[in-house]
Amino acid sequence: MKNKFSAHAQALGYLYQVRYALLLLLRPKDYNSQIFIEKLDDISFEQNGSPAELIQMKHHRRKGSLTDASSDIWKTLRVWSEAVLDGVVDTQSTTFSLITNEVASKGSAASLLTYDSKKRNVNQALEILIHTARNSENNNNSKAYEKFLQLTEQQQKALINNIYILDCSENIIETKEKIFYELRLTTRPEVISALFERLEGIWFDKVIKHLMIESRHPITFREIQDHINDLQEQFQCDNLPIDFLDLVAPQEDELDEKDKIFIEQLRLVAVGNKRIEKAISDYYRAFHQRSKWVRDELLMIDELDKYEERLVDEWERKFEIMKENLEDDTSENILQKEGRKLFNWIDENNIFPIRPNCDEPYIERGSYHMLSNQLRVGWHSQFYERLDYLLNKTMEETL
Repeated sequence: MKNKFSAHAQALGYLYQVRYALLLLLRPKDYNSQIFIEKLDDISFEQNGSPAELIQMKHHRRKGSLTDASSDIWKTLRVWSEAVLDGVVDTQSTTFSLITNEVASKGSAASLLTYDSKKRNVNQALEILIHTARNSENNNNSKAYEKFLQLTEQQQKALINNIYILDCSENIIETKEKIFYELRLTTRPEVISALFERLEGIWFDKVIKHLMIESRHPITFREIQDHINDLQEQFQCDNLPIDFLDLVAPQEDELDEKDKIFIEQLRLVAVGNKRIEKAISDYYRAFHQRSKWVRDELLMIDELDKYEERLVDEWERKFEIMKENLEDDTSENILQKEGRKLFNWIDENNIFPIRPNCDEPYIERGSYHMLSNQLRVGWHSQFYERLDYLLNKTMEETL
């Protein structure tokens, strides 16, 4: 049963508004373009501190007709009429835009306020809207009719003269495709989807902060351009994007048993609890980051395998040196001390980036912990003999 109080449509409308705002900012009129979200309108562009364009967004899951008494038209006209009556906007210098995925009915006021100069007829549209406001029996629009009719004849003409209605606009899915098109020159085609996902994440975070603090400062095209440039560098062939710097790792007791073997490896060489917490964080972030790279097809499995083989080879060289240095001294205190030195070499150095310009330390450290969790590497000279039962146990549990 459909819930008549469902907020799905409203939520979709907000998401549409925010996504479309990004699309508009990616189509700047000039490099100084700046945008507000939900200040004077759903979206507004400003110039020298004054509104230059107010934009109302209307999204519908099913396309309907935009008639002369449509609520989309009159809710929008009410907002703009109140702004004019309150002296907030100058109708001579402000453009008023309604963007909707509904279809303007033939001969309607909406169809006459089109961007198409051949079909645009402001005077006829004004006559239709005044007639509708005076004679319509649609009670849902009564407040809007009232506000519009409160405008002077001159204000009505000035307002309607600067209103532009873009019907049949992209829906929320089509808007994503349009953003893809705007980003087409910023990166390689095969990674554009991954770049968009990260850019939209940055954009939504920026909009949320903008709304939370009711910011008086606009979001500028240059800000978004800087973010795109940063992302573009991360998607070069010698680099990879870093997504999990701020990811909060679980506590040790929240991990599955199969994910705790690397912790036992650290305890074998008496690594302190604080460093173990850091190791869990590196393991957790590296696991999620590597998985995301593979899902996004930014990193192929064979490249990941070769990277791990290199890590194992470098570890093996150090491990064999450690065993030679131990000679016949097998006291547990010495075994722990030397094993801790080996781990320190991994923990303190970041000399094996997965790609030349992708040198975030948690990737290498976390990858070593993942290998340690599989007992492919270790720190204590007898790590395999002492811990192989844990690996066997986890394998049996998965069968």
